[in-house]
Amino acid sequence: MIIDVHRHVLDRDFNSDHYWRSFARMALPILKRMGVEADVDMVIDSIMPAYFDNDGERHIAAMDEAGIDKTVMLLFDTGLIAGEANKTIEEQNDIVYAMARRYPDRIVPFVSVDPRRKNAKKLVASGLADHGARGIKIHPGGGFNPEEKETLALAELAAKHGVPILSHTGASVPPTMSKYCDPIYLDEMLLKFPEVPVIAAHMGYGHRHQLFSLGMNRPNLYVDLAAWQTTARDRYHDFAHAVNEAVAHLGPERVLFGTDNPYLWPVLPEPAYVQAVRDLETKPDPAHRLTAEEIDMILGGNARALLNL
Repeated sequence: MIIDVHRHVLDRDFNSDHYWRSFARMALPILKRMGVEADVDMVIDSIMPAYFDNDGERHIAAMDEAGIDKTVMLLFDTGLIAGEANKTIEEQNDIVYAMARRYPDRIVPFVSVDPRRKNAKKLVASGLADHGARGIKIHPGGGFNPEEKETLALAELAAKHGVPILSHTGASVPPTMSKYCDPIYLDEMLLKFPEVPVIAAHMGYGHRHQLFSLGMNRPNLYVDLAAWQTTARDRYHDFAHAVNEAVAHLGPERVLFGTDNPYLWPVLPEPAYVQAVRDLETKPDPAHRLTAEEIDMILGGNARALLNL
């Protein structure tokens, strides 16, 4: 079984115009390197809509092509840092739950919210108790410190319901902040709630060495491989080395497959990314290879156990 633990629902109405224009400005040089000449309005009006999907059909089609059996569906609550969107965070989470009801065997919902919202604890409690959410998603890029009491209150709910927390780590897209996405800010949560698995998304990006060192002493710290597609495509040796390091420091049981799609669809098709992980058995130099058993754990076995699927 292949399980993607990190996939996003994107829609124009899920973020403010300020967010999308900032995101588009960041995307312009990336698009130029890909041979695409565009401006901010073109990115927002013509390019990004290809990635919008608020009923799940595009995601399911992409999963089918790659042989991905299940995926965790997430949101990024940017309202407090980038301005409120047309749809409230409650409405956005309801759309995630509706997608999971439509595809109950394929989509695993997480409840996502900025912990500083006045109703954050109520929203998360309802998501876990009433809507079948199997975990909590936070994104410190929204401008909050995960050590603060509001986030720790959500960790209490995770402990009560026996679910993991997935937190973005590493640089965050504009106009959101990167400061509190340093994985060291997860340490208090890891220590105060040792029974709560905390998934450091993106394997920490540039913070990965610190993250792996921290993880050696925090057995409830996990990592996912979301958004490593560019490295897998352009510098496969570096990708293999990074995954091998994660396995060496954390053990294969705490490394999870994730894509961060649809953001990475234009970088590497989903079937190719799944194959890049499978190729870790034979393609790297012998020092960086994984066993078939370890790869199966990463691709789905670990997530299946973690999420009680």
